[in-house]
Amino acid sequence: MRILGIDPGLSGGIALIDTTDKDNQSIQAIRTPIYSFKKGNKNKRFLDMLSIINYMIEFEPDHAFIEKQQPYPKQGLSSTFMTGLGYGIYLGLLVSQGVSYTEVAPTKWKKTLGISADKDEARKRASELMPSASDLWKLKCEDGVAEAALLAYYGIQSGSATSKILH
Repeated sequence: MRILGIDPGLSGGIALIDTTDKDNQSIQAIRTPIYSFKKGNKNKRFLDMLSIINYMIEFEPDHAFIEKQQPYPKQGLSSTFMTGLGYGIYLGLLVSQGVSYTEVAPTKWKKTLGISADKDEARKRASELMPSASDLWKLKCEDGVAEAALLAYYGIQSGSATSKILH
């Protein structure tokens, strides 16, 4: 089984856990591919959809677990719009590739795996649960990569990936 985990933010990540070979489980993970350009004195960042879809094709997931996005109190309108846009792009790319997916609220998967909203805690917990892959999120800026791996891990451990694939 090849399970994809997606932390959909611009600072997020994409991770694949492949359990096909029970003796040699492999984990691949990357930071969310983005592109940026300068507009006036601001640097604008966007999801690199072509790179994301190429990774999906390369990874060949059986199912994906994506962190469900929602607006938060005191979050600005532009920020809320960009969050929703990025989330919608990921859902569209998954559907376009025929990848079934499960949306998981951050509070649900984080509570299940015993972590808070603290980004460093996510990297630490990911290293505890997947020590062979800890070099994939060793930098502070790779917390989204760790969260993507934890989402895939959550999906495998919850058993819901298997039931979704069989139906």
